[in-house]
Amino acid sequence: MKLIHVSDIHLDIPFGGILPQEKSATRKQEIISSFEQMIEFAISEDVRAVMITGGLIDAEHISRTTIDRVYTAMKSAPGVVFVLLPGNSYESAFFSVEKYLPANFRILSELDKKVNIDDVDIYGVYEASKLPLFDDKHLNIVLASGLLNIRGFEERGISYLGLGLERTYRHGELRGGGYFCAPGSLEALAFDEGGNKGFMEIYTAGKRLSPVFVRSGKRLCYEVEVDITGVGGSEAVIENARRELGVQPGINGAAMVHVNLTGTMDLNHIIDNKALEKVLAREFFAVSVTDEIVFDVDAESLTENSLRDRFIKRVSEGNESLDLKKDIIRAGITAISGGDVF
Repeated sequence: MKLIHVSDIHLDIPFGGILPQEKSATRKQEIISSFEQMIEFAISEDVRAVMITGGLIDAEHISRTTIDRVYTAMKSAPGVVFVLLPGNSYESAFFSVEKYLPANFRILSELDKKVNIDDVDIYGVYEASKLPLFDDKHLNIVLASGLLNIRGFEERGISYLGLGLERTYRHGELRGGGYFCAPGSLEALAFDEGGNKGFMEIYTAGKRLSPVFVRSGKRLCYEVEVDITGVGGSEAVIENARRELGVQPGINGAAMVHVNLTGTMDLNHIIDNKALEKVLAREFFAVSVTDEIVFDVDAESLTENSLRDRFIKRVSEGNESLDLKKDIIRAGITAISGGDVF
């Protein structure tokens, strides 16, 4: 028998905070399409069940159009049982009032914590203390979400521990036997989610399980660090960023890119992160620029003879945190230089 474990789909999640409107709409459609293609894969591979952890939908933003499309996709695979462990109370509440759920869609709740698929028992819990005694006659799979520590699930005879609410792929062996896995999100949902995206295909034979990661992400996210120490001006920083991105295998213009600037910045060559994002966004689907830079400030060289120096000196002597001082100085120097402040 074959099973699928998929996690953190979050259909209709808003991208308004990190993507412009038109690209947010594109990304939402790509996530729905990935979910539908995963179901097509399940049909073609004769998968018996699809187990979902960590959130199928963004319950606070899901549209009727999207949820009806989800139900249509599930109904197209009547031989597949879809088992959902809700990622949060909002998702639980949403499905608790849905009247026309597909017949092959099961939701694990406080009242219904177990589904049996042929010779496999599938449990849904949010903490190890809620687990029942296992039936040794069956393979068992435990679905759980939001766990930072899996120790409570070790040495309990669990065959497979499927984790959710983890955006990146993580896996390993459980102490005492068994296997744990967080597949990560089906598609990248934020700029800090690098690496391959996909789901687990699980083969069962007797009392053995063999999980295999299946890549399916339509658009990957790449992260690079760019050291700007000694770099003079925005153009040089942009070229450094392009060079670092160029050595990433597989990257192309369809990628989501996260650039993190590091090193020491000369205040004579202040870098505007938003301006850098705009330039690189012409070359990639979406770009985010952050920094962990340190300003090279020689306090003794500052005078009261210029607005710029007086501003830097006043901010440097303030009680704000270093991070806030950095943001204030960046905005102030940009404004004094005639640039745009975002």
